[in-house]
Amino acid sequence: MQLPSILFKLTKVIFVSFIFLSSLFCSTNPKLLAKLQPYVVSIKSRSVVAAYGDVSPIAGTGFIVDIKNGYIFSNAHVAAGNKVVPEYVATLSTGKEIILKLIYSDPAADIAVFQGDLQNIELKNDMPLSDSPVHIGTNVLIIGKNENRHFSTQTGVVANTNEIEGHLPQHAMRISLNMQGGGSGSLVYDVTSEKVIGIIFASNLSTSAFALPITYGIDILKVLKAGKEPKKFGLGAILHYAALDDLIKYYSFSEELANDYAKKYPDSFRRVLKVHSILPDTPAEGVLEVGDCILEIDGKEIGPNLYKMDKIVNELGEAGKKVELLVVRYGEKLKLTLTPYNMNERQVSRMIVFGGATFFEADDVMVRRSGLKGKNRVLITNARLGSSFIEKLPMFPGSNQALICVEKLGKYDICTLDDVAKAIPSLLENGRFTIAFRNYGIKIGYDEKVIFNQGRLLEEINVFEQDGAAEEFKFDKTTHQWSLNKIQPEVPKMELDLTPRAEKSSLTMVS
Repeated sequence: MQLPSILFKLTKVIFVSFIFLSSLFCSTNPKLLAKLQPYVVSIKSRSVVAAYGDVSPIAGTGFIVDIKNGYIFSNAHVAAGNKVVPEYVATLSTGKEIILKLIYSDPAADIAVFQGDLQNIELKNDMPLSDSPVHIGTNVLIIGKNENRHFSTQTGVVANTNEIEGHLPQHAMRISLNMQGGGSGSLVYDVTSEKVIGIIFASNLSTSAFALPITYGIDILKVLKAGKEPKKFGLGAILHYAALDDLIKYYSFSEELANDYAKKYPDSFRRVLKVHSILPDTPAEGVLEVGDCILEIDGKEIGPNLYKMDKIVNELGEAGKKVELLVVRYGEKLKLTLTPYNMNERQVSRMIVFGGATFFEADDVMVRRSGLKGKNRVLITNARLGSSFIEKLPMFPGSNQALICVEKLGKYDICTLDDVAKAIPSLLENGRFTIAFRNYGIKIGYDEKVIFNQGRLLEEINVFEQDGAAEEFKFDKTTHQWSLNKIQPEVPKMELDLTPRAEKSSLTMVS
């Protein structure tokens, strides 16, 4: 009776041993390491202003994908597109440092493209990138700044080809290996096909790392080489995977449909794409519903492949066409039509620092975190220690960070950053004003109760000369640099006095 159990355990031991030996083989191949290492770069930078997140040094990895144009792939979070970064420095395998420019940072997928002068490096051919499907069990090699050490090497095995990870939904593969800080942006190299299949962007810091399929990068590279600016279109639906068995139990999903799906997509682990939440003020709002399972887009079955869906949405969006989805909603098949929106237009490309607080317009990441809806789009998440803003606003406990939506500054209604810029000169003249806002974060008061009230609140703010000048930062897509403009207080109007000098005397002569 115990024979099947013994055979199963023996098979498992043999499989694990095979993976271990395969990984050991590829890790001891010095020719392969010597071949790949010149393509890998270590990236470092520092930010001076952050829309959200910390202002701190940034370390990561990248790899060369186009020698002629100087293009280097890395992660969007390494590029820190929501922060003002004056300079990116890349260290080549020779130890030489070069300056990089941020060319493109994707608003959803964790990928960015840098550009640097690569004309004098000793590389003849571009790194081969694979657009073929990735399979479970693929042996891979990773080279990057793992543990913040240059050109660390890891070997691993693709454990799952269908995952969804990140601030916004993006397709990912899970790889069994130990990836630490600094390894973000490392290439994932298939030792069998001898091509790059992914880009590391996250890990659990122990047994697993997550990689973005390199196909996201291939699509961006094609657009850049054509001399165009890449665009990213979306629907506004946050997607996760749902187990077919759970859908049958709770969502009236047909067993026949579930079994048919599982046969078509054996690598899906019996999971299907399901709407987890919907971003406010996007095309998905009012059309899709939480719980909808997506089976087809534009007449094409997508299975568990979120990248495939992203690609079709992007192509239709660029062509100005609508997207037709086939979904299952509580057992009923529905065809829904949506118009994609340009996600690049909601990226952080402008910030205003005033009185120690940083003002910016919400991107999709912040909209997802807050549920922000409506015409008021200006947020404050960071305030400098010692400023009046940090004293009066509901900051997260023990930090200088919050999540508030600004609705008024003094008498001025605030909907966009233009409204902030127009209000500041007058506010600086007096230095004392009120701020009306809604709190989308938390605050622990003296009674240690957590407050989630999103009603309008009002506080008094004092801004002094010692708080520093009001500054506006803008990202120029032509120069790929942040510009700085100082906002000055209003100059009082001088009235011209035409009274004759003799009449101005206030003295009375006494004889």
